[in-house]
Amino acid sequence: MTAQLIGQVSIGQCIPTSAALIAEALAKVQADLAGALALQAAISITPPTLAVSLTAALDLVAQLRAQIALGISLGLPEISIDLSATLAIIADLNVQVGILLALSVTLGTAGVYVIKHEGAEQTFGPEMQAQVSAIAPPGNNVHAVTFLATDPAVFEALGKVLLTG
Repeated sequence: MTAQLIGQVSIGQCIPTSAALIAEALAKVQADLAGALALQAAISITPPTLAVSLTAALDLVAQLRAQIALGISLGLPEISIDLSATLAIIADLNVQVGILLALSVTLGTAGVYVIKHEGAEQTFGPEMQAQVSAIAPPGNNVHAVTFLATDPAVFEALGKVLLTG
């Protein structure tokens, strides 16, 4: 028999740069998420006591007077934070993390079978069918692409690209 199962690989192994790209994207999204969560924590409101509220209010009035005076003299823009917008950003980043993690799982799941055939053309069909039947018993659907080379040098080069040689 000249057809043989070489092995099983994942899509991620077939496209080595995909794992690096996903890891980079995931790191960026996780950093953005950490920043958004830190911002949310910084602007969250806790109920203070009356004495603390009065002291804080007096301090705030003094700070506002100073900021208004400085802002007028420097022409600085106002800064405001919308808590609902921050929550929406956090929700969106969580969705992105989920998508990237699911993609990582898909790319890491083995499911691409590498079958190599070297031999007479009339043996190709029956020998390949025997290999396929061992992987996917009758009644299963299979999806395949066949690369055929008649020149040994081309076949060898193709094997380097397709991880068969």
